[in-house]
Amino acid sequence: MATAKSQTKHLQGNFTLWAKTRLLRKKLSVTKLASQLELARNTVSIAINHPTMMPAVQKRIREALA
Repeated sequence: MATAKSQTKHLQGNFTLWAKTRLLRKKLSVTKLASQLELARNTVSIAINHPTMMPAVQKRIREALA
């Protein structure tokens, strides 16, 4: 039986994997993406690796990498 915690981790992992794959395909670094979004590199890194913490930044990353 899945708990809320395991489901959140699963969703988080999906976004993390998707974002990292898109960065590789677009030949972008986190630093370059952060620059394009006019955000601190650390902010983008946290949003990718812990997307439940920064949903607004996660949305901007989705849009930039789509």
